[in-house]
Amino acid sequence: MESMRRVLRIAVITAVVCGLPVAAVPAADPLSEARSAYEKRDYAKAVTLLDALIGKGSGPSGALELRMRTHIKLNASGKAVEDYNRLAEHRGKDDRPLLRELALGVIAPAVLDMREQMRGAAVTALKEVAGADMLPLLESALADQSGMVRALAVEGVARTGHAAHSDRLRKLLQDPAAIVRAAVLRALGESGDRKLIYEIEPLLKDDQPRVSAAAAAALVALGRPEALTTVLEGLKHPKPDERAAVLRILAHLKDARVIAALKAALADRDGNVRATAAGILAERGEAEAAPAIALLIKDPMAIARGVAAASLARLEGAKAVPIIEPLLQDENPFVRAEVAAVLLPHRPGSAEPVLRALMQSRDPSVRSAVGKALAYRGNPAALPYLLELMRDDTPRPRITAIRALGHLGSEQHLATLKPLLSDADVAVRVTAAGAIGRLLQVSK
Repeated sequence: MESMRRVLRIAVITAVVCGLPVAAVPAADPLSEARSAYEKRDYAKAVTLLDALIGKGSGPSGALELRMRTHIKLNASGKAVEDYNRLAEHRGKDDRPLLRELALGVIAPAVLDMREQMRGAAVTALKEVAGADMLPLLESALADQSGMVRALAVEGVARTGHAAHSDRLRKLLQDPAAIVRAAVLRALGESGDRKLIYEIEPLLKDDQPRVSAAAAAALVALGRPEALTTVLEGLKHPKPDERAAVLRILAHLKDARVIAALKAALADRDGNVRATAAGILAERGEAEAAPAIALLIKDPMAIARGVAAASLARLEGAKAVPIIEPLLQDENPFVRAEVAAVLLPHRPGSAEPVLRALMQSRDPSVRSAVGKALAYRGNPAALPYLLELMRDDTPRPRITAIRALGHLGSEQHLATLKPLLSDADVAVRVTAAGAIGRLLQVSK
Protein backbone atom coordinates (compact mmCIF):
# COMPACT_ATOMS: atom_id res chain seq x y z
CA MET A 1 0.00 0.00 0.00
CA GLU A 2 2.85 2.40 0.80
CA SER A 3 4.41 1.73 -2.60
CA MET A 4 1.07 2.60 -4.23
CA ARG A 5 0.99 5.93 -2.40
CA ARG A 6 4.56 6.65 -3.53
CA VAL A 7 3.58 6.00 -7.13
CA LEU A 8 0.57 8.32 -6.77
CA ARG A 9 2.71 11.10 -5.30
CA ILE A 10 5.17 10.79 -8.17
CA ALA A 11 2.28 10.86 -10.63
CA VAL A 12 0.93 14.06 -9.09
CA ILE A 13 4.34 15.74 -9.19
CA THR A 14 4.85 14.64 -12.80
CA ALA A 15 1.44 15.99 -13.75
CA VAL A 16 2.22 19.37 -12.19
CA VAL A 17 5.66 19.60 -13.82
CA CYS A 18 4.33 18.65 -17.23
CA GLY A 19 1.35 20.98 -17.01
CA LEU A 20 -1.15 18.11 -16.97
CA PRO A 21 -4.43 18.41 -15.02
CA VAL A 22 -4.03 16.78 -11.60
CA ALA A 23 -7.61 15.52 -11.78
CA ALA A 24 -6.41 13.01 -14.35
CA VAL A 25 -4.46 11.18 -11.66
CA PRO A 26 -6.50 8.27 -10.18
CA ALA A 27 -7.63 8.75 -6.56
CA ALA A 28 -6.75 6.27 -3.83
CA ASP A 29 -9.29 3.44 -3.35
CA PRO A 30 -11.18 4.11 -0.06
CA LEU A 31 -11.54 0.39 0.67
CA SER A 32 -7.80 -0.10 0.23
CA GLU A 33 -7.19 2.85 2.55
CA ALA A 34 -9.50 1.28 5.13
CA ARG A 35 -7.66 -2.04 4.85
CA SER A 36 -4.36 -0.23 5.29
CA ALA A 37 -5.68 1.53 8.40
CA TYR A 38 -6.92 -1.80 9.78
CA GLU A 39 -3.57 -3.46 9.19
CA LYS A 40 -1.88 -0.56 11.00
CA ARG A 41 -4.34 -1.01 13.88
CA ASP A 42 -5.79 2.43 13.30
CA TYR A 43 -9.29 1.06 13.78
CA ALA A 44 -10.98 4.42 14.35
CA LYS A 45 -9.77 5.65 10.96
CA ALA A 46 -10.79 2.37 9.32
CA VAL A 47 -14.34 2.68 10.69
CA THR A 48 -14.63 6.30 9.55
CA LEU A 49 -13.58 5.37 6.01
CA LEU A 50 -15.86 2.32 5.93
CA ASP A 51 -18.86 4.22 7.30
CA ALA A 52 -18.61 6.69 4.42
CA LEU A 53 -18.11 3.87 1.93
CA ILE A 54 -20.95 1.63 3.10
CA GLY A 55 -23.61 4.16 4.06
CA LYS A 56 -26.98 2.45 4.48
CA GLY A 57 -26.22 -0.27 1.97
CA SER A 58 -23.64 -3.05 1.85
CA GLY A 59 -20.83 -1.20 0.09
CA PRO A 60 -18.32 -2.83 -2.25
CA SER A 61 -17.36 -6.46 -1.80
CA GLY A 62 -15.45 -6.99 1.44
CA ALA A 63 -16.41 -3.67 3.04
CA LEU A 64 -19.02 -4.96 5.49
CA GLU A 65 -16.82 -7.89 6.41
CA LEU A 66 -13.91 -5.56 7.13
CA ARG A 67 -16.07 -3.21 9.19
CA MET A 68 -17.39 -6.15 11.23
CA ARG A 69 -13.82 -7.18 12.03
CA THR A 70 -12.92 -3.59 12.86
CA HIS A 71 -15.84 -3.29 15.27
CA ILE A 72 -14.68 -6.50 16.95
CA LYS A 73 -11.22 -4.98 17.42
CA LEU A 74 -12.88 -1.94 18.99
CA ASN A 75 -14.89 -4.21 21.34
CA ALA A 76 -18.06 -2.90 19.69
CA SER A 77 -19.63 -6.34 19.38
CA GLY A 78 -23.15 -4.94 19.01
CA LYS A 79 -22.17 -3.06 15.85
CA ALA A 80 -20.24 -6.11 14.63
CA VAL A 81 -23.41 -8.18 14.97
CA GLU A 82 -25.35 -5.57 12.96
CA ASP A 83 -22.77 -5.71 10.17
CA TYR A 84 -22.80 -9.50 10.08
CA ASN A 85 -26.59 -9.59 9.91
CA ARG A 86 -26.59 -7.06 7.07
CA LEU A 87 -23.96 -9.08 5.21
CA ALA A 88 -25.81 -12.40 5.71
CA GLU A 89 -29.04 -10.79 4.51
CA HIS A 90 -27.28 -9.37 1.45
CA ARG A 91 -25.79 -12.78 0.59
CA GLY A 92 -28.92 -14.72 1.50
CA LYS A 93 -27.04 -17.17 3.72
CA ASP A 94 -24.67 -17.45 6.66
CA ASP A 95 -20.93 -17.25 6.24
CA ARG A 96 -19.84 -19.99 8.64
CA PRO A 97 -16.20 -18.93 9.19
CA LEU A 98 -17.26 -15.31 9.62
CA LEU A 99 -20.05 -16.24 12.03
CA ARG A 100 -17.57 -18.19 14.14
CA GLU A 101 -15.27 -15.17 14.11
CA LEU A 102 -18.18 -13.00 15.23
CA ALA A 103 -19.04 -15.43 18.04
CA LEU A 104 -15.48 -15.21 19.32
CA GLY A 105 -15.67 -11.42 19.05
CA VAL A 106 -18.78 -11.38 21.24
CA ILE A 107 -17.14 -13.57 23.89
CA ALA A 108 -13.74 -11.87 24.02
CA PRO A 109 -14.66 -8.59 25.81
CA ALA A 110 -16.46 -10.48 28.59
CA VAL A 111 -13.24 -12.32 29.49
CA LEU A 112 -12.10 -8.98 30.95
CA ASP A 113 -15.43 -8.02 32.53
CA MET A 114 -15.26 -6.58 36.04
CA ARG A 115 -17.76 -9.16 37.29
CA GLU A 116 -16.57 -12.68 38.10
CA GLN A 117 -19.86 -14.21 37.00
CA MET A 118 -19.58 -12.69 33.53
CA ARG A 119 -15.95 -13.75 33.14
CA GLY A 120 -16.97 -17.25 34.17
CA ALA A 121 -19.75 -17.25 31.57
CA ALA A 122 -17.28 -16.09 28.91
CA VAL A 123 -14.70 -18.79 29.70
CA THR A 124 -17.45 -21.41 29.82
CA ALA A 125 -18.53 -20.28 26.35
CA LEU A 126 -14.94 -20.63 25.12
CA LYS A 127 -14.92 -24.16 26.53
CA GLU A 128 -18.06 -24.96 24.55
CA VAL A 129 -16.36 -24.05 21.28
CA ALA A 130 -12.97 -25.53 22.23
CA GLY A 131 -11.14 -24.77 18.99
CA ALA A 132 -7.47 -23.88 18.66
CA ASP A 133 -8.46 -20.27 17.91
CA MET A 134 -9.89 -20.11 21.45
CA LEU A 135 -6.50 -20.86 22.98
CA PRO A 136 -5.12 -17.28 23.29
CA LEU A 137 -8.19 -16.12 25.20
CA LEU A 138 -8.27 -19.24 27.36
CA GLU A 139 -4.60 -18.82 28.23
CA SER A 140 -5.17 -15.19 29.15
CA ALA A 141 -7.93 -16.34 31.51
CA LEU A 142 -5.40 -18.58 33.28
CA ALA A 143 -4.23 -15.36 34.97
CA ASP A 144 -7.71 -14.32 36.14
CA GLN A 145 -8.00 -13.12 39.74
CA SER A 146 -10.73 -15.69 40.43
CA GLY A 147 -9.78 -19.29 41.17
CA MET A 148 -13.08 -20.47 39.72
CA VAL A 149 -12.39 -18.71 36.41
CA ARG A 150 -8.81 -20.02 36.30
CA ALA A 151 -10.08 -23.57 36.83
CA LEU A 152 -12.59 -23.15 33.99
CA ALA A 153 -9.80 -21.84 31.77
CA VAL A 154 -7.66 -24.89 32.59
CA GLU A 155 -10.51 -27.15 31.49
CA GLY A 156 -10.89 -25.12 28.32
CA VAL A 157 -7.20 -25.36 27.43
CA ALA A 158 -7.38 -29.11 28.05
CA ARG A 159 -10.26 -29.41 25.59
CA THR A 160 -8.17 -27.80 22.87
CA GLY A 161 -5.60 -30.57 23.35
CA HIS A 162 -2.81 -28.14 24.28
CA ALA A 163 -2.56 -28.76 28.03
CA ALA A 164 0.78 -30.55 27.89
CA HIS A 165 2.28 -27.79 25.73
CA SER A 166 1.04 -24.80 27.70
CA ASP A 167 3.72 -23.37 29.99
CA ARG A 168 1.14 -21.05 31.54
CA LEU A 169 -1.08 -23.97 32.45
CA ARG A 170 1.72 -26.07 33.96
CA LYS A 171 2.83 -23.11 36.11
CA LEU A 172 -0.58 -23.29 37.79
CA LEU A 173 0.55 -26.47 39.55
CA GLN A 174 1.68 -23.93 42.14
CA ASP A 175 -1.61 -21.98 42.12
CA PRO A 176 -2.87 -20.93 45.57
CA ALA A 177 -6.35 -22.36 44.86
CA ALA A 178 -6.77 -26.11 45.35
CA ILE A 179 -9.51 -26.23 42.71
CA VAL A 180 -7.06 -24.89 40.13
CA ARG A 181 -4.22 -27.25 41.04
CA ALA A 182 -6.61 -30.21 40.85
CA ALA A 183 -7.88 -29.09 37.45
CA VAL A 184 -4.33 -28.77 36.12
CA LEU A 185 -3.43 -32.23 37.36
CA ARG A 186 -6.43 -33.78 35.63
CA ALA A 187 -5.59 -31.96 32.41
CA LEU A 188 -1.99 -33.19 32.51
CA GLY A 189 -3.06 -36.72 33.33
CA GLU A 190 -5.49 -36.81 30.42
CA SER A 191 -2.86 -35.43 28.04
CA GLY A 192 -1.16 -38.84 27.94
CA ASP A 193 2.29 -37.25 28.06
CA ARG A 194 4.40 -39.39 30.40
CA LYS A 195 7.17 -36.78 30.39
CA LEU A 196 4.99 -34.78 32.77
CA ILE A 197 5.20 -37.39 35.54
CA TYR A 198 8.14 -35.70 37.25
CA GLU A 199 6.17 -32.43 37.44
CA ILE A 200 3.14 -34.21 38.90
CA GLU A 201 4.84 -36.34 41.57
CA PRO A 202 5.59 -33.48 44.05
CA LEU A 203 1.85 -32.79 44.29
CA LEU A 204 1.34 -36.19 45.93
CA LYS A 205 2.40 -34.41 49.12
CA ASP A 206 0.03 -31.45 48.70
CA ASP A 207 -1.67 -30.43 51.93
CA GLN A 208 -5.11 -30.45 50.28
CA PRO A 209 -6.58 -33.99 50.02
CA ARG A 210 -8.31 -33.40 46.70
CA VAL A 211 -5.06 -32.13 45.17
CA SER A 212 -2.94 -35.07 46.31
CA ALA A 213 -5.72 -37.37 45.07
CA ALA A 214 -5.76 -35.57 41.71
CA ALA A 215 -1.98 -35.98 41.46
CA ALA A 216 -2.25 -39.70 42.13
CA ALA A 217 -5.09 -40.04 39.61
CA ALA A 218 -2.98 -38.25 36.99
CA LEU A 219 -0.17 -40.72 37.60
CA VAL A 220 -2.61 -43.62 37.23
CA ALA A 221 -3.80 -42.16 33.92
CA LEU A 222 -0.17 -41.93 32.79
CA GLY A 223 0.53 -45.60 33.51
CA ARG A 224 1.32 -45.69 37.23
CA PRO A 225 -1.53 -47.87 38.63
CA GLU A 226 0.12 -48.24 42.04
CA ALA A 227 -0.73 -44.60 42.73
CA LEU A 228 -4.45 -45.41 42.92
CA THR A 229 -4.08 -46.34 46.59
CA THR A 230 -3.44 -42.68 47.38
CA VAL A 231 -6.63 -41.63 45.61
CA LEU A 232 -8.73 -44.20 47.45
CA GLU A 233 -7.35 -42.98 50.78
CA GLY A 234 -9.05 -39.65 50.09
CA LEU A 235 -12.45 -41.35 50.38
CA LYS A 236 -11.84 -41.66 54.12
CA HIS A 237 -11.65 -37.90 54.63
CA PRO A 238 -14.04 -36.64 57.34
CA LYS A 239 -15.38 -33.79 55.16
CA PRO A 240 -18.08 -34.89 52.70
CA ASP A 241 -17.15 -32.28 50.07
CA GLU A 242 -13.62 -33.71 49.98
CA ARG A 243 -14.98 -37.25 49.59
CA ALA A 244 -17.24 -36.11 46.78
CA ALA A 245 -14.32 -34.32 45.10
CA VAL A 246 -12.25 -37.51 45.24
CA LEU A 247 -15.12 -39.46 43.66
CA ARG A 248 -15.18 -37.01 40.76
CA ILE A 249 -11.42 -37.44 40.41
CA LEU A 250 -11.90 -41.21 40.21
CA ALA A 251 -14.66 -40.91 37.61
CA HIS A 252 -12.49 -41.15 34.49
CA LEU A 253 -10.05 -43.83 35.70
CA LYS A 254 -10.28 -47.30 34.16
CA ASP A 255 -9.61 -49.68 37.05
CA ALA A 256 -11.77 -52.34 38.73
CA ARG A 257 -10.90 -50.89 42.14
CA VAL A 258 -12.57 -47.63 41.11
CA ILE A 259 -15.90 -49.38 40.50
CA ALA A 260 -15.75 -51.02 43.92
CA ALA A 261 -15.05 -47.66 45.57
CA LEU A 262 -17.92 -45.98 43.75
CA LYS A 263 -20.36 -48.71 44.77
CA ALA A 264 -19.25 -48.44 48.38
CA ALA A 265 -19.85 -44.68 48.27
CA LEU A 266 -23.54 -45.32 47.51
CA ALA A 267 -23.83 -46.06 51.24
CA ASP A 268 -21.90 -42.98 52.38
CA ARG A 269 -23.37 -41.14 55.36
CA ASP A 270 -23.70 -37.93 53.30
CA GLY A 271 -26.43 -37.50 50.69
CA ASN A 272 -24.31 -35.43 48.31
CA VAL A 273 -21.63 -38.11 48.28
CA ARG A 274 -24.23 -40.81 47.61
CA ALA A 275 -25.64 -38.77 44.75
CA THR A 276 -22.18 -38.14 43.29
CA ALA A 277 -21.39 -41.86 43.32
CA ALA A 278 -24.70 -42.75 41.64
CA GLY A 279 -24.21 -40.17 38.90
CA ILE A 280 -20.66 -41.31 38.14
CA LEU A 281 -21.65 -44.98 37.98
CA ALA A 282 -24.37 -44.10 35.48
CA GLU A 283 -21.98 -42.00 33.38
CA ARG A 284 -19.60 -44.94 33.28
CA GLY A 285 -22.42 -47.27 32.22
CA GLU A 286 -21.95 -49.62 35.19
CA ALA A 287 -25.25 -51.48 34.77
CA GLU A 288 -24.50 -53.93 37.60
CA ALA A 289 -24.76 -51.02 40.03
CA ALA A 290 -28.44 -50.44 39.18
CA PRO A 291 -29.89 -52.47 42.12
CA ALA A 292 -27.80 -50.51 44.64
CA ILE A 293 -28.71 -47.21 42.99
CA ALA A 294 -32.41 -48.17 43.09
CA LEU A 295 -32.23 -48.15 46.89
CA LEU A 296 -31.61 -44.40 46.76
CA ILE A 297 -35.02 -43.75 45.21
CA LYS A 298 -36.33 -43.52 48.79
CA ASP A 299 -33.31 -41.63 50.11
CA PRO A 300 -34.11 -38.91 52.68
CA MET A 301 -31.97 -36.43 50.68
CA ALA A 302 -33.67 -34.92 47.65
CA ILE A 303 -30.46 -34.68 45.63
CA ALA A 304 -29.83 -38.41 46.07
CA ARG A 305 -33.40 -39.26 44.97
CA GLY A 306 -33.18 -37.10 41.86
CA VAL A 307 -29.77 -38.34 40.75
CA ALA A 308 -30.74 -41.95 41.49
CA ALA A 309 -33.82 -41.67 39.27
CA ALA A 310 -31.84 -40.13 36.42
CA SER A 311 -29.06 -42.70 36.84
CA LEU A 312 -31.46 -45.65 36.73
CA ALA A 313 -33.07 -44.29 33.57
CA ARG A 314 -29.66 -43.93 31.99
CA LEU A 315 -28.62 -47.46 32.90
CA GLU A 316 -31.89 -49.34 32.32
CA GLY A 317 -34.02 -47.17 30.05
CA ALA A 318 -37.70 -48.12 29.92
CA LYS A 319 -37.13 -50.88 32.46
CA ALA A 320 -36.60 -48.25 35.16
CA VAL A 321 -39.87 -46.40 34.49
CA PRO A 322 -42.07 -48.21 37.05
CA ILE A 323 -39.47 -47.56 39.76
CA ILE A 324 -38.95 -43.86 39.13
CA GLU A 325 -42.38 -42.70 37.91
CA PRO A 326 -43.80 -42.25 41.44
CA LEU A 327 -41.19 -39.53 42.00
CA LEU A 328 -43.17 -37.28 39.65
CA GLN A 329 -45.13 -36.55 42.82
CA ASP A 330 -42.05 -35.86 44.94
CA GLU A 331 -42.32 -32.89 47.29
CA ASN A 332 -39.10 -31.40 45.93
CA PRO A 333 -39.41 -29.53 42.59
CA PHE A 334 -35.82 -30.29 41.60
CA VAL A 335 -36.46 -34.02 41.95
CA ARG A 336 -39.62 -33.67 39.87
CA ALA A 337 -37.61 -31.85 37.19
CA GLU A 338 -35.02 -34.65 37.00
CA VAL A 339 -37.66 -37.37 36.86
CA ALA A 340 -39.89 -35.64 34.32
CA ALA A 341 -36.89 -35.05 32.04
CA VAL A 342 -35.85 -38.70 32.01
CA LEU A 343 -39.42 -39.94 31.62
CA LEU A 344 -40.20 -37.67 28.66
CA PRO A 345 -39.18 -40.25 26.02
CA HIS A 346 -40.96 -43.11 27.84
CA ARG A 347 -44.02 -41.54 29.50
CA PRO A 348 -44.66 -38.23 27.74
CA GLY A 349 -48.26 -38.18 28.97
CA SER A 350 -47.05 -38.22 32.57
CA ALA A 351 -43.90 -36.13 32.15
CA GLU A 352 -45.20 -33.23 30.07
CA PRO A 353 -47.71 -31.80 32.60
CA VAL A 354 -45.04 -31.86 35.30
CA LEU A 355 -42.52 -30.09 33.06
CA ARG A 356 -45.08 -27.46 32.09
CA ALA A 357 -45.99 -26.82 35.71
CA LEU A 358 -42.34 -26.47 36.72
CA MET A 359 -41.69 -24.06 33.85
CA GLN A 360 -44.40 -21.83 35.32
CA SER A 361 -42.73 -21.77 38.74
CA ARG A 362 -42.11 -18.32 40.20
CA ASP A 363 -38.62 -19.51 41.21
CA PRO A 364 -36.13 -18.99 38.33
CA SER A 365 -33.84 -21.65 39.81
CA VAL A 366 -36.61 -24.23 39.33
CA ARG A 367 -37.19 -23.14 35.73
CA SER A 368 -33.43 -23.31 35.17
CA ALA A 369 -33.35 -26.82 36.67
CA VAL A 370 -35.83 -27.95 34.02
CA GLY A 371 -33.51 -26.80 31.25
CA LYS A 372 -30.49 -28.38 32.87
CA ALA A 373 -32.25 -31.71 33.37
CA LEU A 374 -33.53 -31.77 29.80
CA ALA A 375 -30.09 -30.94 28.42
CA TYR A 376 -28.33 -33.58 30.46
CA ARG A 377 -30.61 -36.32 29.22
CA GLY A 378 -29.83 -35.55 25.58
CA ASN A 379 -33.38 -36.13 24.37
CA PRO A 380 -34.42 -34.40 21.09
CA ALA A 381 -37.97 -34.22 22.48
CA ALA A 382 -36.59 -31.62 24.88
CA LEU A 383 -36.06 -29.03 22.12
CA PRO A 384 -39.53 -27.40 22.26
CA TYR A 385 -39.17 -26.90 26.01
CA LEU A 386 -35.70 -25.41 25.63
CA LEU A 387 -36.87 -23.02 22.93
CA GLU A 388 -39.64 -21.88 25.25
CA LEU A 389 -37.24 -21.40 28.17
CA MET A 390 -35.09 -19.21 25.93
CA ARG A 391 -37.92 -16.67 26.07
CA ASP A 392 -37.93 -16.62 29.88
CA ASP A 393 -38.05 -13.22 31.58
CA THR A 394 -34.89 -13.81 33.63
CA PRO A 395 -31.35 -14.62 32.42
CA ARG A 396 -30.66 -17.78 34.41
CA PRO A 397 -33.24 -20.10 32.75
CA ARG A 398 -32.41 -18.60 29.37
CA ILE A 399 -28.69 -19.24 29.83
CA THR A 400 -29.33 -22.86 30.78
CA ALA A 401 -31.59 -23.39 27.77
CA ILE A 402 -29.18 -21.69 25.36
CA ARG A 403 -26.26 -23.82 26.51
CA ALA A 404 -28.44 -26.93 26.20
CA LEU A 405 -29.45 -25.97 22.67
CA GLY A 406 -25.77 -25.82 21.78
CA HIS A 407 -25.55 -29.51 22.69
CA LEU A 408 -28.92 -30.81 21.48
CA GLY A 409 -29.63 -28.51 18.55
CA SER A 410 -28.42 -28.45 14.97
CA GLU A 411 -27.33 -25.90 12.39
CA GLN A 412 -30.97 -24.99 11.80
CA HIS A 413 -31.07 -23.43 15.29
CA LEU A 414 -28.44 -20.83 14.38
CA ALA A 415 -31.28 -18.54 13.29
CA THR A 416 -32.75 -18.79 16.80
CA LEU A 417 -29.45 -18.08 18.51
CA LYS A 418 -28.11 -15.22 16.39
CA PRO A 419 -30.52 -12.56 17.70
CA LEU A 420 -29.28 -13.32 21.23
CA LEU A 421 -25.82 -12.04 20.29
CA SER A 422 -27.33 -8.58 20.83
CA ASP A 423 -29.09 -9.41 24.11
CA ALA A 424 -28.94 -6.82 26.88
CA ASP A 425 -27.48 -9.39 29.32
CA VAL A 426 -23.75 -10.10 28.90
CA ALA A 427 -24.00 -13.72 30.10
CA VAL A 428 -26.84 -14.42 27.66
CA ARG A 429 -24.82 -12.94 24.78
CA VAL A 430 -21.67 -14.91 25.45
CA THR A 431 -23.58 -18.15 26.10
CA ALA A 432 -25.37 -17.74 22.78
CA ALA A 433 -22.02 -17.13 21.10
CA GLY A 434 -20.63 -20.30 22.67
CA ALA A 435 -23.66 -22.30 21.51
CA ILE A 436 -23.28 -20.95 17.97
CA GLY A 437 -19.58 -21.81 17.96
CA ARG A 438 -20.33 -25.32 19.16
CA LEU A 439 -23.05 -25.94 16.57
CA LEU A 440 -20.76 -24.69 13.81
CA GLN A 441 -18.03 -27.00 15.07
CA VAL A 442 -20.10 -30.18 15.26
CA SER A 443 -21.91 -29.58 11.96
CA LYS A 444 -18.72 -29.31 9.88
